[in-house]
Amino acid sequence: MPRYGKVVVIKRNGTDGIIFPLTSTSCLFGRKTECDIRMRLPWVSNEHCKIDINENKEAVLTNLSTVNPTQLNGACFEQPVPLKHGDVLTIIDRSFRFEYPLQSTPIKRRSRSAKDETLQQVAEVELLHKQTSGAKSLDAS
Repeated sequence: MPRYGKVVVIKRNGTDGIIFPLTSTSCLFGRKTECDIRMRLPWVSNEHCKIDINENKEAVLTNLSTVNPTQLNGACFEQPVPLKHGDVLTIIDRSFRFEYPLQSTPIKRRSRSAKDETLQQVAEVELLHKQTSGAKSLDAS
């Protein structure tokens, strides 16, 4: 099952609470029982906001509430917004932090072309030749 990131509940005291892994391409917040993250507060809309994962595996936050708009990092927004790692979304007085998953692939090294490999080998042979001929001339004197 792919993991697209996670949503971390931020408790009122500022510590991390429950973690919701994002394993599907959509996560709906709201009061309805069908919501992925359900908030049973009367001022939360039935469908308050959602996070969608687009074709580039980027998370995009969309506000669905006109009465009590969702905030992103303390500001209201009207159009869908791409989320960055660590962004905080707030619904009424409840806050959540979005986190992308840790990269599990190692950092790729730049590979050398065949030409670069050949030039490197030639340079090593020339250096070795200079070192050995220099050593012979020192021995001769």
